[in-house]
Amino acid sequence: MLATYEAPLVLDASLRAFSEQSDLDFEIVVADDGSGASIREVVDRWRERLRVRHVWQEDDGFRKARALNLAALEARGDYFAFLDVDCLPRRRFIESLRRGMLAGWFLATKRLNLSPELSRSVVEDGKAVWRWSPVEWLVCSPSHLRRPGYLVSGRDRRRPWRRDGEFVPPWHAYCLVGVARDDFEHVNGFDARCRRSDDGEDQDLAIRLRRSGLKCGWAGPQTTVLHLWHEERGDRVGAHTPLFRETEASTRCEAVVGIRELRAERGAFT
Repeated sequence: MLATYEAPLVLDASLRAFSEQSDLDFEIVVADDGSGASIREVVDRWRERLRVRHVWQEDDGFRKARALNLAALEARGDYFAFLDVDCLPRRRFIESLRRGMLAGWFLATKRLNLSPELSRSVVEDGKAVWRWSPVEWLVCSPSHLRRPGYLVSGRDRRRPWRRDGEFVPPWHAYCLVGVARDDFEHVNGFDARCRRSDDGEDQDLAIRLRRSGLKCGWAGPQTTVLHLWHEERGDRVGAHTPLFRETEASTRCEAVVGIRELRAERGAFT
């Protein structure tokens, strides 16, 4: 599932990266939080090359969590991967993700934060950074990564198949969550009460997945995503306690308003 809002050029770059995966046996559901026609137009252009679908909800403020639940209801597979559209996959992303799809685990990952200049080159000029080798990343690191020299180690042992301990992403940034459909539905999906970009809908989900008995793993450096630079979200102002902090202080595993409530809501109108 790809979460997006009014970012057609970024979505196009993301779908280009997915079209070059070493493993093409997957579907993409674009979770659109109320964009205009431009997002649907991008999806339509890619339908001949990818199994991609578009789900849309009315623009009523930041409702990314609800949009992702809506995409999950439309998805056909037994395993979900939730990714922000500004996090581009490397070429063996799906291949590596599949290796980590083990019972009792969910997956998260690391990210490389690209500079504004490199991000613009990807989006506007079509620079295919997902093809770059480790050597190319090393060369560009001092000027094009927002944390110069930060390259992902292939020696990290927190992999599900090694069972050497749990993984927590740097800065607790769960820009990817990979989870079996049954486990996702067991915790009632994302909590739709997340209505601000700092409410931490992904962190909230990870807390509840762990509490349900799952462990978190990293599926290796090829799952490390390339995070495009963007302006700070406009709603991150003033005093605000993120919703995931409420979940941390509780003992519950399930979202208060999640995928079951959305399914019932949709059923009431069919």
